[in-house]
Amino acid sequence: ISFVASSNAGLYLGAKPVFADIEKDTGNIDASKIKDALSEKTGLIVPVHYSGHPVDMEAIHDMAAEQGIPIIEDACHALGAKHNGEITGNCRFSDMTAFSFHPVKHIATGEGGAVTTNNKGLYEKMKMFSTHGITKNDLINEPAGEWYYEMQFLGYNYRMTDIQAALGISQLKKLNAFIERRREIAAIYNETFKENSYFDIPPEREYASSSYHLYPIRLKDQYKDRKKEIFSTLRKNGLGVQVHYIPIYLQPYYQDLGYKKGLCPNSEDFYQREISIPVYPAMTDKDIESVISILLDTFKDHS
Repeated sequence: ISFVASSNAGLYLGAKPVFADIEKDTGNIDASKIKDALSEKTGLIVPVHYSGHPVDMEAIHDMAAEQGIPIIEDACHALGAKHNGEITGNCRFSDMTAFSFHPVKHIATGEGGAVTTNNKGLYEKMKMFSTHGITKNDLINEPAGEWYYEMQFLGYNYRMTDIQAALGISQLKKLNAFIERRREIAAIYNETFKENSYFDIPPEREYASSSYHLYPIRLKDQYKDRKKEIFSTLRKNGLGVQVHYIPIYLQPYYQDLGYKKGLCPNSEDFYQREISIPVYPAMTDKDIESVISILLDTFKDHS
């Protein structure tokens, strides 16, 4: 369960994405299912920290290390999340971690993102990759003068503007407060909804401290076949709900590549049930009360 960009990156490289199923409740990739999906052709594992809840990276790292497979964490939802008290992106159990600064993320620069790594070689290559493959360091040829630079491989123009970077840096100072507010809102939702008969609330594993990019509820059995109707009513009643996400391999482009429905049953069931309700730092207490009221009243009307 993720946005299409997570696997599209592999397609751009000419690789074939192999999808492993998720845990039924967190929406995160299931480490035991990764093991079943590995082969001698596996070149990379990309765990997605869905909704801001960290994946059990230690388990995945141990599995990957046995076969020498690198790991890139997709932490686009998980800036500021913690795994056993350690911040997501420290790359203790991965080679690199990718973050997004899209307008709806924890900090926003309009577009763009960041990648963290502890590997200096990867760091230098990423810098070159973002600037057309060009460098003025570690030259292959003898420099003709101080102006000399080299394009050593085919890169791209992935540079963030200075204005965007300044905007992001200014928000980094507020990140802890942003996440604290998201967690406060989630705690109110958890307490209010914990015994409701309409939907399940997102769990938080013992090792995890979620940054709650999303608050995904999962419709109980008697409501999942009425999701379209319930979703439409919630929006008509003024609640800005969304669905995250359609399983990637069900998209027409991936279907044309040969992926079939039924590949990841837990993911498909999660999609049938999931609705994301508002959670963002600027929400007032009145906003929270409104979300709760509209949500519960709508389900009562559909009971």
